[in-house]
Amino acid sequence: MQEDLILFLCNFDESPDIHDDPIISKLWTANWAIEDIDLCKNLLSTHMELDELITFLKIYQDTNNLKNILQLAISSFLKFCNQNWCTHADLNLQEYLNAEWPQDVDVNTNLQRDSEPMYVNILYPEYLYFSYQLFSALYATEQNLLHLWWLFRAKVVHQKTLEDTSATLYSELEIIIAKLSNELPSLQGKPRLQILLCLEIAQAYLIYGRVQNVEEYLHRAREIAGLKLELTGILGKRTKFQQQFLPQLALSSELDSNMVRPSAEDSHGDTELPPDLELQDDVRLNRIEYNEKICHAELPSLEQILCLLTVQYLQKSQPKDDLMHEELQPYIEAVVSQKKGAWSSRVAALLIRCKLEANHKRTVERAMLQCEAIVNDKTNTSPTARLSYLFASGLPPAWTWRQQLADLYLSLGLVKAALEEYQRLQLWEDVIVCYTMLQLRHKAAEVIQQQIDINPTVKLYCLLGDATDDIKCYEKAWEFSNYKSSRAQRHWGNFLFDHKNYEECIPHYEKSVEINSIQEGVWLRLGFAALETEHWETSARAYRRYTYLQPNSFEAWNNLAKVYVKQGDKDRAYRALMEALRFNYDNWKLWENVIIVSMDTGHFEDVIRGVHRMLDLQHKFEDFEVLSLLVHAIVKDSKDADGNSAGRLRKRVLELFGRITSIHQNKPELWQLYADISPTYLLRAQRLLKAYRGFTQNGNWPNSPETCKKVIELAQSLLEYSLKARQESEEKDVFQANQQLSSARLTGQAVIRAVEKQDWPETQDLLTMLKELFTNVTEYMKSVI
Repeated sequence: MQEDLILFLCNFDESPDIHDDPIISKLWTANWAIEDIDLCKNLLSTHMELDELITFLKIYQDTNNLKNILQLAISSFLKFCNQNWCTHADLNLQEYLNAEWPQDVDVNTNLQRDSEPMYVNILYPEYLYFSYQLFSALYATEQNLLHLWWLFRAKVVHQKTLEDTSATLYSELEIIIAKLSNELPSLQGKPRLQILLCLEIAQAYLIYGRVQNVEEYLHRAREIAGLKLELTGILGKRTKFQQQFLPQLALSSELDSNMVRPSAEDSHGDTELPPDLELQDDVRLNRIEYNEKICHAELPSLEQILCLLTVQYLQKSQPKDDLMHEELQPYIEAVVSQKKGAWSSRVAALLIRCKLEANHKRTVERAMLQCEAIVNDKTNTSPTARLSYLFASGLPPAWTWRQQLADLYLSLGLVKAALEEYQRLQLWEDVIVCYTMLQLRHKAAEVIQQQIDINPTVKLYCLLGDATDDIKCYEKAWEFSNYKSSRAQRHWGNFLFDHKNYEECIPHYEKSVEINSIQEGVWLRLGFAALETEHWETSARAYRRYTYLQPNSFEAWNNLAKVYVKQGDKDRAYRALMEALRFNYDNWKLWENVIIVSMDTGHFEDVIRGVHRMLDLQHKFEDFEVLSLLVHAIVKDSKDADGNSAGRLRKRVLELFGRITSIHQNKPELWQLYADISPTYLLRAQRLLKAYRGFTQNGNWPNSPETCKKVIELAQSLLEYSLKARQESEEKDVFQANQQLSSARLTGQAVIRAVEKQDWPETQDLLTMLKELFTNVTEYMKSVI
């Protein structure tokens, strides 16, 4: 890409000689006014229809340069971003365009995707639609990287303006991302652009929760940047009165010294960053005090965003717990501690910190004050400084900052303050929550009804249904949308799901995902509802789709395995459980399922691994049926799932039983199984003797004929193995074999006496056989001892 074309990307990260090109000069000085009035009127005369725009551009291309149209598109787009991502002043659309917006062009309707409307807080969507259509037409007319990159940015911003993710937009973005990835090698001599492109692509994938794709581009960006980030444990203090240094997580950063890169001072030295408020707490220190120096590099602006992206990636990919919080803190600190950097990345990092600190009583106040400082920002930071690297930072629109502030008010118990903010932002779902907390739920319905009277929407009808539990509201929303709203069907299905009407909610969820197929939560609920009602095929389809959208959910993989088991497809169930283990290695219920399915499918090694893991997690394992099947497979030398001999695992199974019996020392069934796979008669006899003690330890065994039978059979086996052990013993083992045979004989004698006293008819035959064997053993002992 040529140097002048790079400046058309408007990254606002350097100080170019902008006077050479008047178009670039205007773009880089935030002069985004429309000066070519005739051109703008001609474009609007097409009613912003893509085909007509393309036709116009092809004619215009012959007579003039497309740069003027590109300038128009970029100016409008940056104007839109400036109004929605920064503090804004009122604008007049007609004055800006110097022309009247076509009355038949309904921007809100045209920007809907898969029935998902725009947020009501999005300002001046006409600017977005105008630039969006122009970028599309420009790329269709002249397919170059510059046009493609701006079209990509426009689609990402378009998705951020919608209330929910759109499958259509995601499919379009995937195609564009593939083309952009193919262009990466063409930027070989411009590593900063390569890093920036990787960051922007990763941010696009983050919106849809595609953590594997995010990880791929994050690593590519790090490699190109030559940035090494490493978390280490270092002793430090967290509180003011702490006497002893304790291990703390710290982040070391290192830059490849062979690479030339502009410093943050060079790229954003004039940018006034929002203040990082100190933690004013009586106990906790503002920052962790380490007892040794950490390797901290002065990070350039793009490398700061790489740290920020790592935080955002971990938030999406890791379970939300205290451990994740501890892991994120060093990365956030690495960004906010830098003296200079991009304004958007600094605000994004501070907002993430606010969200994390909202969950702790010692930091929630700082979080609220920090969020207020960002929302009420009075600094005179220029629009270009605010928009620099905006698309790489993943900073959400400005109205969401106020929403986060309201959330903080709510977490502090300031319900009325939060309610005011939610009403101001028209976040009616949160308004319902506030009124419910104030025990004024009826008031929520009144407020929403007032809004419906002013301007009815599908969302308002759905929320009225949520507030009143009136199913007719969802029917009205569905009718109002002309039977096209995924939201109406989603809320309707959620109402039935919450009331456990699983059979009835399924068709509503199916209609919802038919309209917009990228709704993860709906797929998950559909899978569960179908599972509960035994619609196996529907459940399997829903869980498969969900695991495609959110592959790191172990619950979904586990439930999918359960469905496959119900369908009789245990091989697929096994593969699903292996995926589940990748995302949760510490759930004992999951391991229980793995053991059972692995046993049924012949994956004996996974059975052994699973039982060991259950012992680690639960410190017990008492599924005798599974262990019996495992022992049977070893004894019979069955073939496993891969066609290998199960007998080769005998040593590992013996080790497993050694561990189990050390925990369950008085479980006779375990000792019997242990005896079955023991390699010598002596060991079998010794373990059967322990099984006998387990059976007879309470002294009540003779009172039941069934228990008597078990003990007689056990005594027979004990005598037989003890006899064979003595008969086949080598000279060095004779003494031990004699002891074992003597113990077995005494055991047999005790069993005979106890059974004779009861004189159960069911045990007569077995008792006779035991007596004969006892006599043989006695005679043999007389002959050898």
